[in-house]
Amino acid sequence: MLETRAGDSQSFFGRWRKSHYSYDIGTCCEVLNLTTGESFVRDSVHPDDARLRFENREWMTFLAVSKGSF
Repeated sequence: MLETRAGDSQSFFGRWRKSHYSYDIGTCCEVLNLTTGESFVRDSVHPDDARLRFENREWMTFLAVSKGSF
């Protein structure tokens, strides 16, 4: 599932990404997926504050459940 969505892994892994839906309002969370199997979530307004850490499989499960596709 992760590889399919990622397409080019160079543009997916190792950089913070924000949903394109958030650009209109300027506030959102950002996600960082690492090839080590970890995902991090942070507040885009306060990026230096606390970050939540998940295993990639936990993060993908969260996304699937929140979208109702699990």
